[in-house]
Amino acid sequence: MTSREKGLRDRRREQTSRDIHGAVIRLAREHGFDKVTVDMISAEAGISPRTFFNYFPSKEAAAIGTAPGALPPLLLDRFVAGGPAHPRTLLEELTRAIVDEMAGNPPQRQEVHDVFELAHTTPSVFTALLTRIDEFRQSLAAAVAQRMGPDADEEIPDLIASVAMAAVRTGMERWHKDPGADRGDDPEPYVQRSFALLRSLLGPDHL
Repeated sequence: MTSREKGLRDRRREQTSRDIHGAVIRLAREHGFDKVTVDMISAEAGISPRTFFNYFPSKEAAAIGTAPGALPPLLLDRFVAGGPAHPRTLLEELTRAIVDEMAGNPPQRQEVHDVFELAHTTPSVFTALLTRIDEFRQSLAAAVAQRMGPDADEEIPDLIASVAMAAVRTGMERWHKDPGADRGDDPEPYVQRSFALLRSLLGPDHL
């Protein structure tokens, strides 16, 4: 397969994933999430139920769509390649990687709004969103652990990842709740502000 063919295939998969996600949101608004079935979602998205499960394991996962899941392997590899460093430096560089990814691939405001609204009213979607966020945290913790090496305190990577994810979540929530028409649709400044507040709270000697 040529790189052009692979790129086309990837774009088609991304579009199908978005179509499925959009179908769940529309049907949930119309019928209520609990009454939506995989068959209904598949028909709305123009795919078969079998194809649905090639993309998502459940309707809750489809409702979340492309909500935070992981940093791209290239960014994680670049972070790990930095080698051992003080935990303060690792947190700083990890947050920078997250912000860089968000700036390069900003989520759509309406999509985030739809997911958060559905999660706030539907316990199963809220649980799925928390699971996705925790999977993201675990991937970050694993990257930090790789970089720190086998002799590091095993609690530190998890703590660094948890602090980074807390700042991301706070920034995303603020972006979601703030109409902010004059600030555009990019959540990156809100996440940057969360990290700046974190630095100011801990002080220059701690972060």
